[in-house]
Amino acid sequence: MTYSVPDSVGYNYRWSADPGIDLSSRPATVVRAYMESYYLAVNSSALSATYPGFAEAVPQKKRADFDNPIDPTDRRYVGTQFQHLMWMTPTEHGWFATVCTGDYSVMEVGEDGKFYNVGSKYVNAETVELIAPNDQSATSAESSGSERAPTVNVFGGWTLAEHAKGARDQNAYTECDSRMPDARDVRPPKANLPHDTPYPTLAPYPGWPRYDEN
Repeated sequence: MTYSVPDSVGYNYRWSADPGIDLSSRPATVVRAYMESYYLAVNSSALSATYPGFAEAVPQKKRADFDNPIDPTDRRYVGTQFQHLMWMTPTEHGWFATVCTGDYSVMEVGEDGKFYNVGSKYVNAETVELIAPNDQSATSAESSGSERAPTVNVFGGWTLAEHAKGARDQNAYTECDSRMPDARDVRPPKANLPHDTPYPTLAPYPGWPRYDEN
């Protein structure tokens, strides 16, 4: 069965990167696939929401317990989640990346028809460490397009070594804040207050290709 983003998830991911970082490179592609899958699983409370290959790329002990949500109620989301790949450093076995996550622009659709923030106006700095396969050319480098998600396994033998939800380098938070497209004072605040209109759902970037056309 072909993978598709869960119906409840109506928000898209938009990525940017610091100069010198190519979002279509193999390491960056795997970082993107992992981060997008992680938040899809968190917001859907289901491992099945993740991209093809996620379960094989992430050791079981490092997965959150996605399939046993504390709050089992159905939730629907709209808006845009901003991700910025700020630092990438090669390691002995793969790559270490610092990723900025701006979820102030993801909103949950309330039972009252109003829209509520998922995150706060403060941007998070996260780190991801990946282990590269012996043959890093085993998968296609094509990893951008108009689609919301990949329909094939883009992890290609790469595996997760560690994902820290908070970066140890405190300077990363200030740096991440400056990488967002919206200044802090105009971001939707998290105050459990309803919004009549949601943050816009922007097109995914760089998105994913139509693999059946490659």
